[in-house]
Amino acid sequence: MADPPAKRPRHALKEPPFPCRHVLAPLVGCSDLAFRLLCRRHGATACYTEMLFADRFVGCADYRERKLQTCAEDAPLVVQFCGTDPATMGRAAALAAPHCAAVDINLGCPLPGAREGGFGAYLLERDRWALVTAMVQAMRRAAPNLPVCCKIRLLPSLADTVEFCRALEAAGVALIAVHGRHRPPADEHRGRRREAADLDAVRACVAAVGVPVLSNGNTQAHEDVARNLAHTGAAGVMSGEGALRNPLLFAPATAAEAGEGGAPSVPQLRRCADEYLALAERHPPESSAVVRSHLMWLLGKSGKSHRCEFEHCGPYSGAQLRLALLDADSLEEFRAVVAAVFGGVS
Repeated sequence: MADPPAKRPRHALKEPPFPCRHVLAPLVGCSDLAFRLLCRRHGATACYTEMLFADRFVGCADYRERKLQTCAEDAPLVVQFCGTDPATMGRAAALAAPHCAAVDINLGCPLPGAREGGFGAYLLERDRWALVTAMVQAMRRAAPNLPVCCKIRLLPSLADTVEFCRALEAAGVALIAVHGRHRPPADEHRGRRREAADLDAVRACVAAVGVPVLSNGNTQAHEDVARNLAHTGAAGVMSGEGALRNPLLFAPATAAEAGEGGAPSVPQLRRCADEYLALAERHPPESSAVVRSHLMWLLGKSGKSHRCEFEHCGPYSGAQLRLALLDADSLEEFRAVVAAVFGGVS
């Protein structure tokens, strides 16, 4: 095993480009404005958009309008792009610049579409590092006042991961978010979500570079956030699935109410659901499917499709609740399902 990277002196560390102690991760289909505002109300200091396709963002005004909904309260916002063409990534950064505090390159998506398109976690191959560097530099040139960040996964070895982080720093990246898991096989990404993140590897990345590093992984409850920060020394914690299940993850004032294992209590879940639906009324998501997905996460879904089960069902069976949510289309119908599940809980 290689020697651990030398730790940099504290004075060498650069200031974060935005407040990044508690960060909502990019979530495909779930990073809508209403959910970002909900998480901001409860302790998130910054939020990412979902992964946006740079070529579509550049070429289609309708795509830009649908995918980049924001408002004054939605700050600081990081717009995340995926792509493989430096010029297109640069144009996307320039178009996004008036609406955000930073842009991010997705270097972690393991989905089959990313493999087919050669983006996301498939840009971590050593022979593609030069392309990543070119994309970073093109985005910096196109929007010189806009910080460029990268969200990565662990590479096959710790030495490779550290070397890649240092290459990103040398290219001018302002912040690196490290998802402490390796790229899974393309057809096993769902089954690997619950595997423990390697926070020792994240800690090594923190020690190796002078730019701020976010630690992503192993945060399901409020206590996990402090544990993660203490262990890794990261500038902040990024949470994705943990925040979907518990939007109060970053909120110490409400952590005392939490249930067993730090999970949100039933009254907390009811208030989160009601608050999210009120925000969705003010800031309508792209489709009812986005609302449905959030409610499923809040109700403790596990599994997928017809095998989906829920921790909180109220008078429904798991199958009945799934059908009730699938049948709902309007916010009023979703409110009726939430009211039935939680009954008189407030």
